[in-house]
Amino acid sequence: MDDGGEVLPDDFFASLVEKVDDVIWAVGYPHLQLEYLNPAAASVFGRPVQAFMEDSQLWLTIVHPDDREDVAASHDRLLQQGQVERRYRILKPDGELVWIHDRAWLMRSAGAEPMRLFGIARDVTREMAERERLDSTLALHRRFIESAPDPIFLVKVEPDDTFVFRYNNPAHRHQTGISLEALRNQTPDTLLDPLQASAVKAHYRECVRRQEPIQYEERLELPAGVRDWQTMLVPVEDAAGDVVELAAIARDITPIKQAERKSRDAFKALDQLLQASPVVIYECQPNPELIPTYISSSVERVFGFARDELLGQAVWNAMLHPDDASLVVAKVKAMLAGEGPIQLNYRLRHRDGHYIQVQSEKRLITDKAGHSVKVVGAILDISHSIRLSQRLEKLAQQLPGFIYQYHLTLDGKGCFPYASTSSLEIYGVPPEELAHSDEAAFRKIHPDDQPDVKAAIEMSAETLSPWHCEYRVLHPGGQELWVEGSAAPERLADGSVLWHGYIADVSERKRLQLELQKSEARFRRLATVDMLTGAPNRRHFMQSLDTELSRVKRHGVDACLVMFDADHFKRINDTFGHAAGDEVLKALVSAGREQLRASDTLGRLGGEEFAILLPDTSLDVALGVAERFRRAIAALHVASGDTSICLTISLGVVALGVEDSPDSAMERADKALYTAKASGRDRLCHEGEVPGGVTIS
Repeated sequence: MDDGGEVLPDDFFASLVEKVDDVIWAVGYPHLQLEYLNPAAASVFGRPVQAFMEDSQLWLTIVHPDDREDVAASHDRLLQQGQVERRYRILKPDGELVWIHDRAWLMRSAGAEPMRLFGIARDVTREMAERERLDSTLALHRRFIESAPDPIFLVKVEPDDTFVFRYNNPAHRHQTGISLEALRNQTPDTLLDPLQASAVKAHYRECVRRQEPIQYEERLELPAGVRDWQTMLVPVEDAAGDVVELAAIARDITPIKQAERKSRDAFKALDQLLQASPVVIYECQPNPELIPTYISSSVERVFGFARDELLGQAVWNAMLHPDDASLVVAKVKAMLAGEGPIQLNYRLRHRDGHYIQVQSEKRLITDKAGHSVKVVGAILDISHSIRLSQRLEKLAQQLPGFIYQYHLTLDGKGCFPYASTSSLEIYGVPPEELAHSDEAAFRKIHPDDQPDVKAAIEMSAETLSPWHCEYRVLHPGGQELWVEGSAAPERLADGSVLWHGYIADVSERKRLQLELQKSEARFRRLATVDMLTGAPNRRHFMQSLDTELSRVKRHGVDACLVMFDADHFKRINDTFGHAAGDEVLKALVSAGREQLRASDTLGRLGGEEFAILLPDTSLDVALGVAERFRRAIAALHVASGDTSICLTISLGVVALGVEDSPDSAMERADKALYTAKASGRDRLCHEGEVPGGVTIS
């Protein structure tokens, strides 16, 4: 109405209906003849209005064949209920598919008789496309949660500050031993012991209070056992901004924690080992003063200083010999500037004032951003020539990664239809670029690893088995990353394959693994090698002998054992000193190795006593090897000051038999050695020879 209360004219409404974008229609009843159709129908239906006026069946004809039956049935409901709302598809003349949302009403006469059907139809194609996209995204998220390798669980936050578990994914069920039925509707107090429950609830309350994601580590005793976990909580808020749910993703970091504990134990063991070594290992602040933050206790033996006198003190420059200082300081500055590690020979002052010639290695340690963290190195007394490794770095706790879909067509072309923005952290490539092609991502994979990654993808595509691969990525930031990827494949209708997966940065874990392997290799060497001569020690030699005896018994091959020791070795020690005696033993082993094959084993049993294991060797051949060995040692001259030390050896040779044990074989060889000594030394004897009444002096 206008201000005077008059009714708006009919032509106003007619003009309005003519201008709206929705289709307005009216059909007479009972003949169902189209009475009115506004101009919007031409753009929505793709046909002129007159075509519908001339053919009353045209509208039902353009309805998609799969929807016609439902649309026709809706007419009956319209007559029964007086109104109906429906959604269906139509086909335009050019083949375009259009979604229509149609609301229709039944107009009755004053006598309640049906007289007209009318309605409003709207093009909702974009809305349906958006809904399909959202449904696809939600399905992707659900599928990711179900196939994610990391445990995921949801916790409902009750108004009374109670936390109730309501879901856990298959990975969580498998790794914790808690089924969905056992977890659903339970609280931390009903699932965990009181101490663990209290700690878990404290983390939950912190996340609710801060209303932002938090990350923490915990150690829980669950049905699957005691494990270490790294958990991230993400708060979910309602429309009012209240946290109503916590979404959590956990990672089993038990191997990492075990590695850390093993690393600490290894470092303690290494520190104890260094107490008995002349090598000085140190860690310094990254500045020219090189103020030490750690020094091995062997510094007292080498330099006369207790390490407490040096820690935290700027003493290094004062200890340098004046003639060496300028060169050494310049090298250190170059190292701190990033020119790489340095190795130097120079002199350092002992506490009592004299100078010691040392060999030193220094290395600058930086973080991922390239900032200097510390300087580590080793100082060795040159006479000992011992090199030790550096301390292990701490493993970083963050394991960044991203979720993705990867599509591989039948002609071998790949792309990432979906990738989270974390692809920048792994590959340095935005999701938009990955959506078109996988080339940018594969260019970042280390060239040596690309064949393995592609082979794993091809195998997964062929067998539809889960894809899992560990490889290196050359990040645009300059660093080399180790990453671990997992994905579940599915075959699409066209024969191509679509993976749903997750890739995480495991660089720190990989680095620690490689460092631990190096550390274990060093300790294994200490356990099997005689530190003076470098020859296998008694334990290692006996193990080799036991292995060779098993081969003799199993395959019937020939093998021989030789025992020997240095004649009158005590006289050498008494005459020239124990240091000269040590040099004699080292020279004996060095010269002996030159007479043996790579497959032969020369070991030190203790003192001046040694043994040789000769696989695939008959007794005659072994006697020849032993004789050449004896002559080589007899011709050996070991310098000691101004004099030269000569020595001879006595040897006992036996052939190994199927009835032998390591102890019995050693006993037989020892008897043969005794025979050689009793026969006058500087000779070899084999089993069965008689000393001939010679007395050992």
